[in-house]
Amino acid sequence: MRAQIVKDRRRAGGGSRLQRALALAASATVACILAAAPAQAKNLYNLDPSADSGGQIVVDSAGNGYVAWLRKGSPDLVMFCKIPANGRCANAINLPLPSANASNGGTDQPFAVLGGTNQVWVIAPRSVLGDIVYWASLDGGQTFGPPVDVTAAGDFADKTTVSDVLLEPSEPSIGNTPPVAYFDIASVNPGLGYSWLPSNLVPGGNPTSFSFANTGPDVATAALAEQPNGYPLEAYSTLGSGGSGSPDQVFFFRQTAANGSVAALPDAWTSTPTMAGLGYLPALTSGPKGLFLAYEAYVTEGLSGIPSATDVLPYDQASGMFGTATTLAVDGPQNTSLGDGGTINENATTGELGVIWPKFGGSGAVMRLWVSTNGGARWSGVRNVAKGGGGYTGTAALAMNAKGGGFLAFRTSSGLQIANLAQLSKPKKKHKH
Repeated sequence: MRAQIVKDRRRAGGGSRLQRALALAASATVACILAAAPAQAKNLYNLDPSADSGGQIVVDSAGNGYVAWLRKGSPDLVMFCKIPANGRCANAINLPLPSANASNGGTDQPFAVLGGTNQVWVIAPRSVLGDIVYWASLDGGQTFGPPVDVTAAGDFADKTTVSDVLLEPSEPSIGNTPPVAYFDIASVNPGLGYSWLPSNLVPGGNPTSFSFANTGPDVATAALAEQPNGYPLEAYSTLGSGGSGSPDQVFFFRQTAANGSVAALPDAWTSTPTMAGLGYLPALTSGPKGLFLAYEAYVTEGLSGIPSATDVLPYDQASGMFGTATTLAVDGPQNTSLGDGGTINENATTGELGVIWPKFGGSGAVMRLWVSTNGGARWSGVRNVAKGGGGYTGTAALAMNAKGGGFLAFRTSSGLQIANLAQLSKPKKKHKH
């Protein structure tokens, strides 16, 4: 990806980023197509050369990975695999679509979601049919039940891109309802949408959905995570005119505990968006150390060109605002790619934070990782963890386990790539004779 590819500024929402956390959350473009194949390090392998989407990945407390993606077909196949900690996918599963709609029921990006003990879901909205399909496993992802089709009030019709799915086993706004599965979904359609989906485990449960008002023109991408009080926050970016004109901007809406009734979801959120910064590709994550936002920011006050600084901001519950940004990297315009980037993730047990962001060049993308163990107060030096080769597309998915380990998933022209987070070995220097 990228030797300054100029794209249509009216781009549809992309960049699926799942907020990944065991029992709390599951926490997503055309690039420069290069002929070179991805450099295969020991920690990198091609999970699926026929992938037709990114891979949304989560980890459990033991460090096992769970990934969902699409494989090319008519319609595309929904795929899932459990990856052993420090291992590779050995047994990918094809999850069947509802038979009544198999001919026209292809899904959008599927998401792997973890719940209680041995509970795994794969959730896949369908823009063609305006519904959501999910599969549930009660044995840790070894087998899944039949697909369950849930109508979502048409919010996923037309050109929706679903950006994030968040699992809340005990939604704060439910009152005395027993802890069961509730899925919150962020979408771009082409504004900004939000859906609250109780699973069919809830007798008579009905999806509730709405579109945010006053979002501004040309919503591009969206992200979803939990505030420290347990209520969701949805961030998104809007498109400026580009160049030396108006900049892209990152905004957010937050649900407030005071108005948190499922019956009136639109009224349970702030009525106007708050700006978090100038840039695009927002990614959110939340866990024991709090809620964090990462995005690609502008480098100069002139706001010319495209964003090329990787910024991370902590969220303050008391003020309902994001704090001062920490800049992890500043890249040259030739090392960025419009609409393609990285993500942020927080381990559900330790709160260890990881930010992955690609750096583009003549030989393709290099995937870089920064880690913080103290809630973003300090960050490690950059660690190169994978070389992506050519044709990097969309945004990466990251799942942190303890002590800087985990899994990285990203898509290139060669397929869906999976890497662990081990540092790449540096090339040996050639001795002169």
